[in-house]
Amino acid sequence: MHKLSSTQLNRVSEITGNISVAWFSGGIITPLIARSVSLIEFLFYFIVSLFMSGAFFVVSLEIIKKQKKYD
Repeated sequence: MHKLSSTQLNRVSEITGNISVAWFSGGIITPLIARSVSLIEFLFYFIVSLFMSGAFFVVSLEIIKKQKKYD
């Protein structure tokens, strides 16, 4: 298996962090400004998006830890 360089790990971490932000904005912020979402749908989107955003954030942090280990 090919090991990624420090720069490549940095880019992967950045992309994963951006995915985390996308989940947050798409699932939490968007339903707040959308009028057609019921309370049940909002809670569902909020919980799922918060979980996904957090999961991608943790992955991004783990990649950064791995990168720091190589430096």
